[in-house]
Amino acid sequence: LLKTTKHEKVKIVQLFGHEPEVFKEVIKSPLLQKFDIIDINMGCPAPKIVNNNDGSALMKDLKLAQEIVLACTQNTTKPVTVKFRAGWDLNSINAVEFAKMCEHAGAKAITIHGRTKSQGYSGKANYDIIKQVVNAVNIPVIANGDVCDKQSYKQILETGCAGVMIGRGALGNPQIFNELQNKQPQITKLETIITHSSILKENMGEKFTVLNMRKHYLWYMKGIENVSEVKNRITREENFEKVTQIVYDLFNNQE
Repeated sequence: LLKTTKHEKVKIVQLFGHEPEVFKEVIKSPLLQKFDIIDINMGCPAPKIVNNNDGSALMKDLKLAQEIVLACTQNTTKPVTVKFRAGWDLNSINAVEFAKMCEHAGAKAITIHGRTKSQGYSGKANYDIIKQVVNAVNIPVIANGDVCDKQSYKQILETGCAGVMIGRGALGNPQIFNELQNKQPQITKLETIITHSSILKENMGEKFTVLNMRKHYLWYMKGIENVSEVKNRITREENFEKVTQIVYDLFNNQE
């Protein structure tokens, strides 16, 4: 998970956990030396993370969350950032208080996803909460949630945020970063897919790539009709060259 590539100009590592002493030791690890920024995950809503008191579970314990941020900021000279959510649930929205805590504990920037843990990825991200956080702190605030096109991008910028994080909106459409900056895509979707899988194969090996790219191929296919049989073939195929040929044939006919 700590593997990086030559393509990354700025390297950021994200840590999660719930024990300040462990963070204190890990932050000093030689394994993290190559990274430029340390990010602390206090926003993940996945059950396997939350049930271990990690991720967004920390939003229920401000004191412990603060101890973790301090364990990091006091033991590294690298910028420490924190990602979190609007709150645990709609009855405990505490993003503003949480943001102030992060700033006072030495975080250099924060990222806020405009949903609570309980919402997961359902409903709509609350941009008003993000705006309140922006107005409450003096460090850069990166806004996150539901950015998938120019309209949603424009809406989230109205929060006054310093930057925008795009996650699910980039799945199957990594060109979104060009689109939102009014830049013409440099390569076609098919070329994007081939580049994506080739870089993954170069760094992670063939078996990993074939298994990992299956979900990405499905995201790339979003909006294309009558591809159920192609999807079935892709999910069954274990040979990289054969999978690549299936995808090539499909998208070559689309462009």
